[in-house]
Amino acid sequence: MSELRRELGLSETVVYGVGLILGAGIYAILGEATGVTGGSIVFSFLLAAVIAALTGLSYAELASLFPKAEGDYIYVREAFDREFVSDVTAAGRLFMGVISSAAVALAFSGYLSSFVEIPAVPVAVLLVLVMAAVNYWGIELSTKINIVFTGIEVLGLLIIIWIARGSWGDAQVFQAPNGLFGVVQASFLIFFAYLGFGSIVNLSEETENATVTIPRAIVLAVGITTVLYVLVGLSAVSLVDWQVLGRSTSPLAEVAQVGWGPVGSTVLAVIALFSTTNTVLILQISTSRLLYGVSKSEYQVFPEAFSRVHPDRQTPHYAVGLVGLGTIPFVFLGDIGLVAGLANVMLLVVFVIVNAALLKLRYSRPEADRGFRTPFNVGKLSLTAVGGLVSSLGLIVFYVATW
Repeated sequence: MSELRRELGLSETVVYGVGLILGAGIYAILGEATGVTGGSIVFSFLLAAVIAALTGLSYAELASLFPKAEGDYIYVREAFDREFVSDVTAAGRLFMGVISSAAVALAFSGYLSSFVEIPAVPVAVLLVLVMAAVNYWGIELSTKINIVFTGIEVLGLLIIIWIARGSWGDAQVFQAPNGLFGVVQASFLIFFAYLGFGSIVNLSEETENATVTIPRAIVLAVGITTVLYVLVGLSAVSLVDWQVLGRSTSPLAEVAQVGWGPVGSTVLAVIALFSTTNTVLILQISTSRLLYGVSKSEYQVFPEAFSRVHPDRQTPHYAVGLVGLGTIPFVFLGDIGLVAGLANVMLLVVFVIVNAALLKLRYSRPEADRGFRTPFNVGKLSLTAVGGLVSSLGLIVFYVATW
């Protein structure tokens, strides 16, 4: 059976990670989160970054132990040797992948409708099919598109930062109309914009020297996006009243409108089209690689056919097809805000299990060769993994209690 082609170095993997994390979330979620917590949105970004970084470090160490495309699934399987737990983990990640891909495809239609009057669902379906075709064609083409589109995404955020740089002193960062509760609630919303880091590991079998490269890529991607997110949040509340941002469906375009006029708003709307397209592509890639991994003969969570690799394109073509087609039914839901929220909780459950897996493996396989080890340890105990487990569980409890 053919293997996946190893084309990715550290720079390409970091770009993939930045693209996964930035995605379209920041272009949409900033307004709703600011409406909850006001100028203190800056602290919400920092809190979400800390929670993401704690679990991200666990992923980094586990990826260095098991550099496989199946990612979370193999970590949980090796730690607990319970097929049910590992199968639920894999199913949760696959569900999250197709739901998120459908939601972002609908967001693309929404942005495009500001330029051309078009039906949302058919355009979203077409985008999914085109990105599935790119995914099938090969990782080299996907990487080139990702690098260009991620660069455009970052440019959009840098424009916002540049426009507002002289107004940062006007931001009321200690303004918290809903107190600490609002800061935490906004962090839960913002956390959705960080979730892509967990999918970086699904590129392990297409990455050179994956045991070292993947952990570094996770750390660098979370660090780069945190700096961008915090500065964008600061810039937004320094230029636009938080209540106005809270009511806006295109908050960054609103900020650009104030700082740069109609041209700025149009530029940000165009950049959002590239951002949503890129997010759909990356989600299709990472989700299909996970499906490929868990369908291998030694696991067979799904039929082994999905682990087959095209002899010419060297991509998991059946997995690519199923993920693309599996995304389309969710597009037809039109509004999947509630489903996306539940998928968010499901992924947080996965994060709890993954952190627990690292804690277990520290004691069951202390001598295993690791290309990366989390910092801050007491003997075999990883304090960052404990923090990741507790904080992810806390966000779940918070969401359920306030739902």
